[in-house]
Amino acid sequence: MIMSDPNRQKKTLFNIRAEKLYREACDLFYSKKYDKALSLLEETTSIDKNHTKAFLLEGDIKLLNQGKEYEALNAYDKAILSNPCSTQALGSKAYVLDILGKYEEAFENCEKAFLYANRTDNDQMTSLYDQKISLLCSLKKYDDASHTLNEAVKNLSGDNGNYLTSCYRQKITSGKNAKKREQETPLKLIF
Repeated sequence: MIMSDPNRQKKTLFNIRAEKLYREACDLFYSKKYDKALSLLEETTSIDKNHTKAFLLEGDIKLLNQGKEYEALNAYDKAILSNPCSTQALGSKAYVLDILGKYEEAFENCEKAFLYANRTDNDQMTSLYDQKISLLCSLKKYDDASHTLNEAVKNLSGDNGNYLTSCYRQKITSGKNAKKREQETPLKLIF
């Protein structure tokens, strides 16, 4: 006769409780009761220290509050610690870093998100391509942005590829032209 491990059963019960609290926090989030949702998320993560979705929702709530970007970043870091392969956590962290003007670090996180992305999830891939192209433009890497846009158009459905093209083609072309003019303008020495 095989006996079950009582500790395993107990852990399962706690995870069910954590999931129930998380779902209640989601309901509160959608009702815009953010403080109550944060309280339930804190309880969720005290039960399940690796509840990635709870950390993600905490970050999203904090991001909604102006001036709480670093708190949101902290929550996304906890989500990444609990699941280093979470495309959503890496992408969210990249988004906050972009807001904070930390483009290089944001780009690194965006690239990590691409490593774990579900290539068949067209919405996720569109969002990641959008983020990557935007960051490359912020970094003034217009040739790389153009290459990424072409890759996106090739890999995404027509509507999503067209959407990204309409968002970035002009920006990339203008950026390339401005960069070219900067390189061509001779320096004038004043004596």
